[in-house]
Amino acid sequence: MSSPRVSLDRIDRKLLNLLQQSSMATFQQLADKVGISQPACHRRVRRLRALGVILGDISIVNQTYAERRMAVWIEISLSSHQLNVFNELLEVLRTSPYVSCCDVITGDTDILACINVADMDEFREVTREFMRRCPIIKTYRSITVAQRVKLNPLSLFDEN
Repeated sequence: MSSPRVSLDRIDRKLLNLLQQSSMATFQQLADKVGISQPACHRRVRRLRALGVILGDISIVNQTYAERRMAVWIEISLSSHQLNVFNELLEVLRTSPYVSCCDVITGDTDILACINVADMDEFREVTREFMRRCPIIKTYRSITVAQRVKLNPLSLFDEN
């Protein structure tokens, strides 16, 4: 289900780029960078949040300090694409505290998800629980991350 398209002007796009670089910037700092007043900046950011353009603000934790430092990508293939069962699986993945990223994809694989676990024992427990709760999963293939090279959840906006 897609959201209605929101019209973004040049200032909105600049604000979105700046906020993705640091959500800790003050409204005054943002306003100065885009050339508007602080109250206007505050109204724009509040509007972008209310419209669902901005979904939330997060802090990205250095993986070295995480309790679950092992990242494993799993490619999930389904035995059925019945909509209600498919949506149930997506909800299980969406609400799992182990899943950090999940996308429905094209090709031979249906879903690509990244899960974060402490070790292989926890990985087996988590995937068994997914299989138990979601019998629609036909197979999955796992790929363990050896070294994270880049993590940048950024959607770049053209500022012209």
